[in-house]
Amino acid sequence: MKALLIILSLVASVSMTTLAGSNNKTENPGEPVAVNTCISGTIIDEETGEALTGVEVKLDGAETKTYTDFDGKFIFDKVKPGDYSVQVNYISYQPVVRNIRVQTNEMHALNLELENVDSE
Repeated sequence: MKALLIILSLVASVSMTTLAGSNNKTENPGEPVAVNTCISGTIIDEETGEALTGVEVKLDGAETKTYTDFDGKFIFDKVKPGDYSVQVNYISYQPVVRNIRVQTNEMHALNLELENVDSE
């Protein structure tokens, strides 16, 4: 009777270990694992330090763009790894271009200060 309990216990622990290990696999083998790669930042006025709302931020290489929110923040989520050119344009401010390299599972912060055209 003791031998039967030991065998059942051993079979149960092996089954649990196998089930626990299968939770880490992707549902569709061969598909890439999702990456958490993004580019985000804040855009402010260089002179006043105030957040700039509605600034156009283009991500060349991914052919996409976004605009800053009321706090001057922007985000590009689920960006594929690679080299990108970030272009920032806002009326009455000097345009800014930054080249960046994005790696897998990287959260890239890009905080910029824009210079007013009148301050030249």
